[in-house]
Amino acid sequence: MADSSVYYTLEQPAAPQHQDDSTPKPRAVLHGRRFPCLMMVALGLLTAILVSLLLYQRIQCCGSKDSACARCPRCPNFWMRNGSHCYYFSLEKRDWNSSLKFCADQGSHLLTLLDNQEVSLPQNLFREYLGPDFYWIGLRNNDGWRWEGGSALSLRILSNSLIQRCGVIHRAGLQASSCEVPLPWICEKVIC
Repeated sequence: MADSSVYYTLEQPAAPQHQDDSTPKPRAVLHGRRFPCLMMVALGLLTAILVSLLLYQRIQCCGSKDSACARCPRCPNFWMRNGSHCYYFSLEKRDWNSSLKFCADQGSHLLTLLDNQEVSLPQNLFREYLGPDFYWIGLRNNDGWRWEGGSALSLRILSNSLIQRCGVIHRAGLQASSCEVPLPWICEKVIC
């Protein structure tokens, strides 16, 4: 074998320079292809979410029986739309009078059902929203059970006591409760 020499050039780091602590130090930045790729994925997900929300709102509006749905204003945040009505299911609990005042302050009223056929509407429409709780509605016993609008209730309501003077709705239907019991409530407003 022939004698051959191999040379390598080694570069050693320069001696550290003393820097003034008052100068800002560069932050680590993602370089290369990872940052643009992550940015595109995030923007794609955001776009998909926004399109889904718009599509959901459109389907909900078009699925209603109200042909004027497109002309109706939208429901406020945290309210659910059904046709030309918006419904608010509270998460907090108050007595009946405080619940009535809350709805009035929102330009609405406690849920009222105008005839016997509508009594099944909330049970069928809101079954998943009612859950196991009782909710205040606009029904009160002042010389007979009457809705807040003044019309008389033509159904029999379950009442176990004379102090149960306010109406609640539950999955099982309408019942009476003491007006001072803190319960969640349902507000209703017509938007068009």
